[in-house]
Amino acid sequence: MRDIQADLEAHLKEERHGSRLGPYIQDIVYGGNDGIVTTFAVVAGTMGADLPHYVVIILGMANLLADATSMGTGAFLSIKSEMDQYERLRKEEYEEIEEDPELEREEVREFFREKGLEGEELEKVTSVITQDKDKWVDIMMLEEHGLTKDSASQPFVHGIITFCSFIVFGAIPLLPYLFGVAREVRFEIAIWSTFAALVALGLTRSIVTRERLLRGPIEVVLIGALGAVVAYGIGVMLKDLVGIVL
Repeated sequence: MRDIQADLEAHLKEERHGSRLGPYIQDIVYGGNDGIVTTFAVVAGTMGADLPHYVVIILGMANLLADATSMGTGAFLSIKSEMDQYERLRKEEYEEIEEDPELEREEVREFFREKGLEGEELEKVTSVITQDKDKWVDIMMLEEHGLTKDSASQPFVHGIITFCSFIVFGAIPLLPYLFGVAREVRFEIAIWSTFAALVALGLTRSIVTRERLLRGPIEVVLIGALGAVVAYGIGVMLKDLVGIVL
């Protein structure tokens, strides 16, 4: 005889239900892409303006550490704000249930009526849900506000992952300048290492999200290339307009 409960537990543990990195892939891609693009923008901009190579290192490292900190704390504060909003709205829903339970019960009934339930089935579902205030509020939070507890949680973890992703991927365009690569090929190697970093980030996204393998790298590389071209072009323009040659 089939043990359906055991089969269900095994099914939910299968990899196709998502990678453990799934909840953090937004932080990885967001931090990594911004790290690569902004750091390479410094490299490309200074090279386009024909500034000395030591300026690349100074500005690049300053950008890397300052922006990584800004990105990490920004992610933390953003999710912390969502948590505060979630708790405030949840408190309000409890208060509304206490003040006018019939109106709130009718809201639940309407939510499920829109999903196709009607008649006795609708009344039964509404009755079961509204017997438990916690479940009742959970439904109200999801259906009325589109929020769940998991959607606004672990702000510190998300901040750390964003920071680390920015540092790891953002450091790659600077490597040729930090490790004594021959002067005449530094920028060329920085370009190719930046390209490789964008591809790696795109592949990470594709693997975690289980999308077509080439889709992630193509999208990330195209967006990153746009930022790099703009940065280099601005450097050249400033050099021509202002005559900045040190």
